[in-house]
Parts: sequence; C-alpha cells; structure tokens
Amino acid sequence: MDKKDLWPKEGKLKKGLIILAIVIVSALAMVLIEEQTTVKLSKRVPLVIAFACIAIWLYNPAKKEKA
Repeated sequence: MDKKDLWPKEGKLKKGLIILAIVIVSALAMVLIEEQTTVKLSKRVPLVIAFACIAIWLYNPAKKEKA
C-alpha cells in the first residue's frame, strides 16, 4: 500500500477531508491571529469559511470522458 491508495481520487470522502482540513487550519489561524495581535475577528469570518466549505461540497466538475 502506498500514498496513492490512502487518498481517495474522487467522491464524498475526498471532499470531506478537504473541508476538514480547511476548517482545522482556519480555526488555528484565527486563534493565532487573535492571540498574537490585538485584532478581534468579527463573526463574519467563520461565516465566510462556512460558505467556502459549502461551495466545495456542492462543486461538481464535469466528468472527463476518455477518448
């Protein structure tokens, strides 16, 4: 078993893993920004992240047909 077998090529699992990574990284970045600076992020930032995750989940590219 190699790396290519672990990562799904398409489907709901791949989208779910991408969304999970976005949520974790953005949450850590938000906490880091708020802790390191005196900037208080508004409530709109998580809303933007949520809309991005929904857009990724709904994104359905056209299937490429093999010629």
